[in-house]
Amino acid sequence: MLVEVNGVQMAYSDTATGSPAVLLVHGFPLNRSMWDPQMGRLRAAGLRVIAPDLRGFGASEAGPPGPLTMDQHADDLAALLDACRVTDPVIVVGLSMGGYVAFAFWRRHASRVRGLALLDTRASPDTPLAVADRHRIAAEVEASSSLQPVIDAMRPRLFSPHLPRGSRVEQQVLGMLASSSVRAVADGERGLALRPSSLPTLPSISVPTLVLCGEFDALTPPADSEVIASGIPGAELVSVDGAGHMSNMENPEAVNEALLNWLEAVQK
Repeated sequence: MLVEVNGVQMAYSDTATGSPAVLLVHGFPLNRSMWDPQMGRLRAAGLRVIAPDLRGFGASEAGPPGPLTMDQHADDLAALLDACRVTDPVIVVGLSMGGYVAFAFWRRHASRVRGLALLDTRASPDTPLAVADRHRIAAEVEASSSLQPVIDAMRPRLFSPHLPRGSRVEQQVLGMLASSSVRAVADGERGLALRPSSLPTLPSISVPTLVLCGEFDALTPPADSEVIASGIPGAELVSVDGAGHMSNMENPEAVNEALLNWLEAVQK
């Protein structure tokens, strides 16, 4: 489905029925198809599931050129909920960049949040070295008109070392990477480099929160999730056995079970 959101056409999936609504926010530079292993299970549990392609990614329009900031993505999601006529608070589920967007959504639209599930993400900002690396990759992608620089940078750290090379999950994730546009990757890298620290945000989060992390996540290691969970009052921390950064795809059964058990408790 497509709907105009803040001046761009946003693509999204919506099961349309069920309650509460669960908003699935994808990572960088991926798209909503990464949530396919969760969509059916969540819908079968009686939840309304909304999974957008963030601005510039998947089938969504890019809008004006410039950094794709977490605040812009958060405001787009709020406008999407308006377009979908969702007025009750929602469960926001974000992985990696989706987690950064979830923090921004809480800061800017806290009244619309019923719960947070933060997967394989971090609250700390990029280090100066990481910021410089993002700008380097953005420039290389633009100069070469190729996504190979970002693929080369991310691929070695995306998956568990135990995931077989050439597996279906690896092919799906690399396919999403390869289908992104040069502009989305460059603008996305620059937007990620601008994101603020969410560490001061953690104590303010007053809704039920689930923090999940792949056991072998090399991009946002378990220590980052431990910091998040220890900073949010009452947060639950779950390690996803055998998974790397793409935990929801590498071990979907464990992630689905953790999400559904937590969601059942949230709705009581």
